[in-house]
Amino acid sequence: MELGPALKQQRESLGLTQQVLADQLHVTRQTVSRWENGSTYPNLDTLVELSDRLNISLDKLLKSEEVPVVPVVHQISRDVQLKRRYLRSLIVIISMLVLLASLFGLLSWGHRNQIEMIDRVNPFLSTKLGYGILPTKVTGMADTYVSDDSFGNGEWLKFYSGQPTKSARWVLVKHKGSYVSGVRVIRRNQIPLVMREQAGTIYLKYHQKTDGPRASWKFWD
Repeated sequence: MELGPALKQQRESLGLTQQVLADQLHVTRQTVSRWENGSTYPNLDTLVELSDRLNISLDKLLKSEEVPVVPVVHQISRDVQLKRRYLRSLIVIISMLVLLASLFGLLSWGHRNQIEMIDRVNPFLSTKLGYGILPTKVTGMADTYVSDDSFGNGEWLKFYSGQPTKSARWVLVKHKGSYVSGVRVIRRNQIPLVMREQAGTIYLKYHQKTDGPRASWKFWD
């Protein structure tokens, strides 16, 4: 017997109306009606509950005398395949989100801690030209604040510059975050007027309490 007639026969033998069975399964009466006339089929979870409610085995529900495999079996197979497909898609999406979050976290951490290798390959940072002032005497790497615009935005950078002179105490720095790709010692009159105030006239050492962090958490500009 086909699934629809089998459901109807067992329901009526138990004295249940379509509405009562629908209420027990938390579906509409029209849904039960469509199952019984064969226009649609219940999914696997509902089929198991139907088996319990109607006291009829799944083997009897799924077997058909007319055809080797009833349509509901195909439907269940499709449901299982879809669930697996959705699960795989969900895993891929979650993995991508975790990967992106990890990447952004790494870029942010690298910029905050001025890891040159990370800033160098950071696709969200652009190469900028900034101006700063050098100490009177440079031993090893210079450490100065480099302003990238007339509003004073920039960061503290360490780089090799060579020794300044009385007239050439300023630097033009080409950098991408903490990655410095070029340094040129210049005179103050070589600095654009709009940037001279930001470049300063007196070198001040970095102090964390007064100057704050050397760079921000932002991994983009």
